[in-house]
Amino acid sequence: MNRRSFITALFGGVAASAIGATITAAPAMAAPIDKAELDALPAEFSQYRRHRRRREVCTFRRNRYGRRVRVCRTVYY
Repeated sequence: MNRRSFITALFGGVAASAIGATITAAPAMAAPIDKAELDALPAEFSQYRRHRRRREVCTFRRNRYGRRVRVCRTVYY
């Protein structure tokens, strides 16, 4: 391996990890929100997620060599 590219990659990784540590530490210092403020937020910011029912549908098709292969996809309903 070329020494110059190794040193550059090493320092780049150290710099990226230092920047990542400062970015992830910022939300931890945010002020806590009490329950009254959470109730006042619009519904689009709530944590509720509707469960999506899904199933897998498989069909048999022929590949480019003429062999039958099973092709599956997920269908949400």
